[in-house]
Amino acid sequence: MAFLFSTFLNTYRPLIIQKWVEKLHTECGEQYAARPVEELFQTITQAVDANYQVLVHENFHAINTFIDKITDMRLKAGFLLSDVQRAFELYRMILSDLLISNAPKQDFHEIFERLNQCLAYTMHRFSDHFQDMHQKKIIQQNRELEQIVKKRTAALQESERMAYIGHITASLSHEIRNPLSAVKMNLQILSGNQKITGNDKRRVDISVSEVIRLEQILNQLLDFAKPLQLNINSCNIWHILNSYIELLEIKFKEKNLVVETNIEDELPPLTADGDKLGQAFINILLNAIESSDPFGKISVTFKKIIKQKQEYAAVLIDDEGSGFDEKDKKEIFKPFFTTKTKGVGLGLANVKRIIKAHNGFVKAKKKKHKGASFLIMIPIGNN
Repeated sequence: MAFLFSTFLNTYRPLIIQKWVEKLHTECGEQYAARPVEELFQTITQAVDANYQVLVHENFHAINTFIDKITDMRLKAGFLLSDVQRAFELYRMILSDLLISNAPKQDFHEIFERLNQCLAYTMHRFSDHFQDMHQKKIIQQNRELEQIVKKRTAALQESERMAYIGHITASLSHEIRNPLSAVKMNLQILSGNQKITGNDKRRVDISVSEVIRLEQILNQLLDFAKPLQLNINSCNIWHILNSYIELLEIKFKEKNLVVETNIEDELPPLTADGDKLGQAFINILLNAIESSDPFGKISVTFKKIIKQKQEYAAVLIDDEGSGFDEKDKKEIFKPFFTTKTKGVGLGLANVKRIIKAHNGFVKAKKKKHKGASFLIMIPIGNN
């Protein structure tokens, strides 16, 4: 009997596969009808051969493997549980019709009992596995959705905070600027008074320079409070960067700093706001100068980086200065964060704002032994 059944299954194997594929296309819904015929022939052939192992040899390894595979395939494609269950049931219908026409009637009971046991096992295992994976998928999607909501909520809160800071900053700056201008004007008049000499003259000059410094801070605050407007044009980032390195030559010499420049890749001009990028570069270069010890070295590297199939013009600025604490890594680009005794902590915040406006990235890294490394990435092409 076992041999007869195996012979029967082998004889009608091509016909069973053909009929199963045809019925999937016509009787199991739009999703099966939309699947490539080649895919259906492949999966149905595997299912027929796996069922053969169960029906003839009572070997469940192949059917277990197939259930795992088809569950993953159909779940990812968005199939309903009932559609796949109906697809499995087609095997019973096709085989039953062939058995009724070709098998001895006295063997029907044993054959159909074996067939029903095979399909019952397959359906139960598949249904449990499908529902388990579906639940895990829902849990995973919920977690991902929660993360997206958290990020967007944080971004919205940060945007609102920045808008509030900008409003307060602009109001305070305007309120302070007028009296500060009056103070500066009167101090400059006093400084020009020839009757004031010696220490008194020195004190007035110090006061004038400090008022000028306060004005510079106010200008920074006002710049930060204004919406960032980009003047887009074609520009060569390396030429911009190199011009600011030359501009800061006196400051490099004051501390006897060596500046090494390296162009690893020749890149085409970018569509960007060259002046704004220059502000970003000069802020990072000034940071490098301030944190460097005398006779130190600052390295500037220009190259191309490919990330997720997008090409970027990358500027890497390394220094050998004091660096920053690891705990401050997430804070250094936030407005008003500073570890310096002077300044208001807007330099790096403006760097991030400018680079982000160009759809780019800026990252800071503490070097292993000494110093800090800043990487600026601007997309090449339609940025």
